[in-house]
Amino acid sequence: MAKKGKEQQKHVASKHVTTRRLARWQQEKRRQRITFLSGIVIIVIVFGIIVGGIAATRSSDWLSKVQTDSGTITIKKADYADELKLFQVGIYNSSAMTNESPLRTLEDKYLIKDKAKEVGIDASETEIDNVILASFGMSNKSISDPDFRQAYQNVLGNLSISDEEFRGVIENSLLNTKLQEYFVNQTPASGEQAAVETIVVTNESDAIELTQRWREGETFETLSEQYGDLSDSGWIIKGTMGEEFDNVAFSIDIGNISDPIPSETGYYIIKVLDRTDGPITEEMRQQTGLTDYNKWFSQEYATEVERNPKLDLTEVYAWAVKQLS
Repeated sequence: MAKKGKEQQKHVASKHVTTRRLARWQQEKRRQRITFLSGIVIIVIVFGIIVGGIAATRSSDWLSKVQTDSGTITIKKADYADELKLFQVGIYNSSAMTNESPLRTLEDKYLIKDKAKEVGIDASETEIDNVILASFGMSNKSISDPDFRQAYQNVLGNLSISDEEFRGVIENSLLNTKLQEYFVNQTPASGEQAAVETIVVTNESDAIELTQRWREGETFETLSEQYGDLSDSGWIIKGTMGEEFDNVAFSIDIGNISDPIPSETGYYIIKVLDRTDGPITEEMRQQTGLTDYNKWFSQEYATEVERNPKLDLTEVYAWAVKQLS
């Protein structure tokens, strides 16, 4: 009987030990699960920070976006630095450079290329070669002439720029010149023209008062001294200043002035001095074509270029200078 009692005690003790071990094992498993889950949470948080950091870097890295027929071109800080280098080495006029100049040069370049492609303008490799030869005073040489090649490579080496970069600058210059010529060529050789004077007034009430006083007998010249600057706009070709201008300049009697016409800078009043219908001088065609070119550029830039709203060009310039030093 004593032996049986001892075995029962041993069995109870063994069962008690097993229960405690099971409890400890369960606690250990809970700790492991907690540790595992905590690790997963930490990994997710770290990954989120990394991804967020990359996204933030990418969002702040782009400076400008230019919409073209071929798609959106994104200009980044590295592109800005490359363009700044061309100012620093004297390829562009650095005396008039501002923090914005490298970025604006890039934006303009893409707008010019896109428009040139649209109207069928290009700059051939031969044309680029000829400009390079002329810049070295070797127009009578071949682009493959050993003397020229040596001088050319020496210059590129001293400037620390590549042949591709130099040719790119020349290509853009040629395209820009040809595009200006394109707009000049769109100007008719003959047509209706009006010679006008213009006064620009800042607000409508002054503009109305000016026209009333003129109708009461005061001169346009005297009124301009009180209300605004008198501008002799010269001869204007019909169709180049817009329908609203044409409706006035080519309809009111010679010697009369218009009612106030609203504009972005206020109100303008025009006085028609003379009109004619005939040949248009080459000087006038040049002026009109370049005016049209500048109007196109302003409109294109306003609609096709998007600047990063967080852009700080002072910071970008400082960063670029550091990269190039």
